[in-house]
Amino acid sequence: MKTIVTYSFALFMLFLFSGALAQDCVPYYSAKQGSVREMTSYDKKNKVTGSSVQTVKEIKTSGAKTEWTIGTVSKDEKGKEVSSGDLHMSCEGGIFKMDMKNFISEETMKSFEGMEITMDATDLDYPADLSVGQALKDGSLSIKVTSPGMSMMNMVIKIYDRKVVAQEDVTTPAGTFKCFKMTSTIETKTMFTVVAKSTEWIAVKVGIVKSETYDKNGKLMGYMLLTAMKE
Repeated sequence: MKTIVTYSFALFMLFLFSGALAQDCVPYYSAKQGSVREMTSYDKKNKVTGSSVQTVKEIKTSGAKTEWTIGTVSKDEKGKEVSSGDLHMSCEGGIFKMDMKNFISEETMKSFEGMEITMDATDLDYPADLSVGQALKDGSLSIKVTSPGMSMMNMVIKIYDRKVVAQEDVTTPAGTFKCFKMTSTIETKTMFTVVAKSTEWIAVKVGIVKSETYDKNGKLMGYMLLTAMKE
């Protein structure tokens, strides 16, 4: 699965970004082009398993719509680069949207060159008026890869039961932040189905501060922390 789903995005699927914002967008990321943030991942025993550095490359506003391009570099536990690519987000009409296609790494897409690829996505929505108790819309992504006369891959990712459950202060090596705590269920289907639970803490003008992933039985699998940021 790690070869299909981007290392960074599977754990930071709730990023919200801001910059030259459309008037009704709420910033849940650094508001400056060129800003950099680092997320570090850990296993359930607190051992570092990797990191991801994200840089705001471009913020573009056209009419009432604002779009973001964020460059991301993922590294293993020894600091060696393992993948890189761009993430895409947008905001319009007071709804921030996370492009579900970010789930698929550029390296994976390159491995399917010459094949027919069909993708269908429902983006993750984040309304401007987040509040405790709020239920959010589901997100989904389906991808089919075929070679002449042969199916190479069928994958469906669903993110559902998305809820804002609390507001909490969270402290990480990057500082202390006032966050919305959000929970969701992630279901991935390929040849078999994998179900996981996710809890994220996001802060205005910061983005994801902390993320935890649990198996279907509620046992912690790993977590991520915001360990550095620079504007």
